[in-house]
Amino acid sequence: MKVLVMGGGCIGGSIAIKLHRRGYDVAVVDVDKEIVEFMHEMKISAFLKKPEGDFDVLILAVPMRVEEKILKSIEKDTILMDVSSVMTPFIKIAEERGLKLVGGHPMAGNERRGKDGWDPDMFKERVFFLSKGKGVDERTSSIVENIVLTLEAIPLWIDPVKHDRIVSKISHTTYFLSLLARAIGKDHEGFAGPGYESTTRLSKQNVDMVLDIAFYNRENILKDLDHVLKTLSWIKKLMECGELGELKKFIKEVIE
Repeated sequence: MKVLVMGGGCIGGSIAIKLHRRGYDVAVVDVDKEIVEFMHEMKISAFLKKPEGDFDVLILAVPMRVEEKILKSIEKDTILMDVSSVMTPFIKIAEERGLKLVGGHPMAGNERRGKDGWDPDMFKERVFFLSKGKGVDERTSSIVENIVLTLEAIPLWIDPVKHDRIVSKISHTTYFLSLLARAIGKDHEGFAGPGYESTTRLSKQNVDMVLDIAFYNRENILKDLDHVLKTLSWIKKLMECGELGELKKFIKEVIE
């Protein structure tokens, strides 16, 4: 089976390398000449901007705004998989066009960009969310699930709406909390310890990716940010009133 990975960045490149090592016939297409050259050095077929030849599965590892354009123009008989951190908008497009798209989201990655972020073992024992729309047959589902298993990840099928709500709470909204922590400590980072580093690590994500997330999952993020603001306001009021007992109770309820 031949797999084409569109996008050789942190996630796409890591997928391509892992599949190549596990015996898949893999090719990569990217707009970055350096990434194409590095793939060639690893004996992986790679093309600059435009792929050549036929393939059985297309893995979309591109920015979400690019994925939307592709889904609106691609041929309907192609087996598709993506690695987007938002699922619902793309599943809807696929359903409207009758595409064979399985949405995928690996709960893995790092803050490094391009080839600097390649790590073929990053998916090992990590949850890999999968979702499909109407019209995706069992064969397509099985092919994609086997790819995920080859990555040594844990496939977890989920409703796309539920997925987007969950990741808003555990990733997307927490990015902005991490960014806020970084903004507060910006002029004092030289004094910070490992706690500050771990708290602000999420804020180092690719800015363009964050803007895509803010656009495609904005409704869920806005709801969660409202909850954040209300909770912070309540904590502030407890501190102003000296209600440390209530504050302690809240902290213990969260961490225990």
